[in-house]
Amino acid sequence: MSVFRDPVQAAIRALEAEMGGGSRAEFPPGIDRLAVLLSQREEILRARGRVQPERELLAAMPDAAGLVAPDGKVRVSNSVLDGLAPGARAIGLTVLEITRNADLAEAARRALEGSPKRLEIQLGKRTWVAHLVPLLRGEVLILLRDVTDARMAESTRRDFVANASHELRTPVSAIAGAAETLLSGAMDDPAQARSFVEMIARNAERLARLTNDLLDLSRIESRQWPVKLEPVSVEATARRAVEVCSEPARRKQIELRVEVPEGTAVIADARALEQVLVNLLDNAVKFTPEGGRATVSAAAAGESVDVEVADTGPGIERHHLPRLFERFYRVDPGRSRGSGGTGLGLAIVKHLVQMQAGEIGVDTGEEGTRFHVRLPRAAAPASQATT
Repeated sequence: MSVFRDPVQAAIRALEAEMGGGSRAEFPPGIDRLAVLLSQREEILRARGRVQPERELLAAMPDAAGLVAPDGKVRVSNSVLDGLAPGARAIGLTVLEITRNADLAEAARRALEGSPKRLEIQLGKRTWVAHLVPLLRGEVLILLRDVTDARMAESTRRDFVANASHELRTPVSAIAGAAETLLSGAMDDPAQARSFVEMIARNAERLARLTNDLLDLSRIESRQWPVKLEPVSVEATARRAVEVCSEPARRKQIELRVEVPEGTAVIADARALEQVLVNLLDNAVKFTPEGGRATVSAAAAGESVDVEVADTGPGIERHHLPRLFERFYRVDPGRSRGSGGTGLGLAIVKHLVQMQAGEIGVDTGEEGTRFHVRLPRAAAPASQATT
């Protein structure tokens, strides 16, 4: 400090004299450079003071967010926006370099000119809604919200309402038509009247099944189906499911078998597992030709148990498999409706299996179809499992 004491004091006295009305101050050598450095330091400190709150605000946002400087490059970003950028760092890159989306880059350019923008874009397989808001100091706030799941949910809801309406309309129209015919005079002809009453009964039964399946699916998806996971005997549950399906199987002369090793138990909800097997057996009976066979079997697979329902039907064409568990999806719509199916059975099965921390899959071929459900194996022997 001693080296600079005299020049600094001289500069201070000269500057005070100038500000007091004197002539322009002449600074000693080095003082001009010191003034420039002090000015630069103040600007850096002010910039840091601005950036820190901005970083904190952007970091608190769940969406991808950043500030685009007037030169078109991102000055501040949060971790979500960084995740979209090459090298996982958005600062110093343009919007085009970060997203590779020309529409978004053009929107950023227009926003820097003062025009706010909102648009929907695709980045890979994800859908994003972008908001670009001009700020007072010439920068732009960019927000990107991932709406992929929301769009899929909206699409699923629309499809569900449309499909449910279609499925309900068919039996309702049949019941209304038959009732109208009866009221128009068909009741006076006993044979004709009986035919229309039987039509009303068939469609009322179908309507009841569809309503019950819709209610079950709604309860499962809204987690209102109480789940109690405990050791459950696979053999006992399979035999109860076979008993439920025995009458339609008898009418088609389809043999129902249970081939489960004694003592096989899984960690499951007894009621849910029975519903899964009933739905799969019911499906097998509907689509297996007369004189065929449906079998429930089980085999240990490490810490899990694979429970299978196999039939000797014609199998399923492989292009149907990815959509097989969708609500209202039918491999053969006409045949499914004719057999009384609601199109919801396999969707219910999938959700029930997932509720029990299990997995479900399907294999198919010329020898038939096999649905396999994998559930955690229970240590308890069959005699101690829930029956």
